[in-house]
Amino acid sequence: MNTTNSSNQTAPTQGNMPQKSKMSTILWGNLLALSASICWGLNEPANKALIPDWISASGVALSRIFGATIIIWIISLFVKREKIQHSDWKLLWWAGLMMVGFVYVFSLAFNTASAIDIAIILTFQPMLVVLINAIFKHMKISKLEILGLVIAFGGAVMVILAGGNLDSGRLIGDLFAVVCAITYASYLVIIEGPSKRYGTVNLMKWIFLFTAIISLPLLFTLSTDMKIITHTEWLPVCLLLFIVLFPTVYCYIVTPPSIKMIGSGLFSLYQYLVPVITCIVSIIFKIDTFHWYQPVSLVIIVGGVVLANYAKEKYSH
Repeated sequence: MNTTNSSNQTAPTQGNMPQKSKMSTILWGNLLALSASICWGLNEPANKALIPDWISASGVALSRIFGATIIIWIISLFVKREKIQHSDWKLLWWAGLMMVGFVYVFSLAFNTASAIDIAIILTFQPMLVVLINAIFKHMKISKLEILGLVIAFGGAVMVILAGGNLDSGRLIGDLFAVVCAITYASYLVIIEGPSKRYGTVNLMKWIFLFTAIISLPLLFTLSTDMKIITHTEWLPVCLLLFIVLFPTVYCYIVTPPSIKMIGSGLFSLYQYLVPVITCIVSIIFKIDTFHWYQPVSLVIIVGGVVLANYAKEKYSH
């Protein structure tokens, strides 16, 4: 799952824009946000269907990294180049490192964790962005925001403890999902500045290139006895292509323009659809099973995030 990469952005002023054009912009922004959420919601069941029965976690992670790098660099050939400031190269390297942590550990989580659990835990990620900003950027947070963070954290802990009681291996996968949330939140904090200075494609082509370079040693973890290679089934190959093309490439490209069109607040609301979509698809296709703690923990996490967002809006004016 992925959320906004510029949490402080708001929708652009459109007062001088013709009404028809304004409505069209809002419509497209909502459609992009909805399509991204659907892709992210399908991402977890697709990964769970592949890992580890058809392909290893390393295989999926490295396919995403190297596949997305190639595709985005091809797209960049048709986009005007932008010169990266010298001071930003270090940030892009750090962003690449966090991307490796997110994508690789995200795939490892599916060896044992529930797809629904992972989707719910990743919903906690916006609160981690607030916490990281408070620790490393010394941004002030109100008592109400802290309360929201604690509530959301409690929901994530419920997923981990309840899932672990069902299966000890599941506990390890849930902890991997927490690491995913932390590394992705760190990634969002790192690229907040560069994302305001460069176009999406120009920014992502360098981040993915650095991610691919950092990931090169992980090629030695690949196995050659994966079913997706030795069998002629078309469905696993289609699922892997979907994971590379849509939750990875498409979502990273459409998120910034969608935020600019409708604002980060409205965009973030669509993220709450992700675990719902994951749950529905996982149950329909019998990829995962439903447990009582999952909707309860989701409500707690979303409640904490909403409370923190309300506090942020209240005390920022």
